[in-house]
Amino acid sequence: MPGRRQNSALPVLLPKDGQRIIAWKNGGGMTREVVRHPAGSSLDDFAWRISVAAVSTAGPFSAFPGVDRSLALIEGSGLVLQRDGQRATLTSCTPAFEFAGEEQVEGFLTAGTVTDFNVMTRRQWFTHRLERRTVSGSLRIPHFGHAVVVYVVHGTPCLLFPQWTAAPLMPGDAVLLTASGQRLTLHATQAEILLVHIFSNS
Repeated sequence: MPGRRQNSALPVLLPKDGQRIIAWKNGGGMTREVVRHPAGSSLDDFAWRISVAAVSTAGPFSAFPGVDRSLALIEGSGLVLQRDGQRATLTSCTPAFEFAGEEQVEGFLTAGTVTDFNVMTRRQWFTHRLERRTVSGSLRIPHFGHAVVVYVVHGTPCLLFPQWTAAPLMPGDAVLLTASGQRLTLHATQAEILLVHIFSNS
């Protein structure tokens, strides 16, 4: 397995203003990359990747053979996804849309630009699970598997960790957990997050 991650004793903050902007693989738009593993890998050989993209026009998704994908909508009224003659409408209230990177999938807007959250894992090495969670009060997030990524959609939850004072997070910020048994707590009056669990196949 390439690029085995070094366990970190502390969570890794991934602030929105530090996430790089890169072109889509098919050149049809731009994406904000939250995290890519291993660091320095390309769009053709990463092991797993999480990104956020604004979609303003209809068109096909980039091809990623050998990669499993999950797509969640975080802004906008809706995105219609078509594959094999079947259609599904993705909204901020529907479950994530799951598909294989080699499938031919096209997206169509229902009314204006949308923003999607995209998780990719190369199925030879990793699998993933994507959840949408509401934080109202305190939410404890354990680490299990290879890695956990917390992404803030709405609200400004405070990050509580034994070695840190409370650190507020803003929409678009993310936190990466990599150490076995690592835990953190989020506290907010009202916030929405996306929670990604990455699992190794080995």
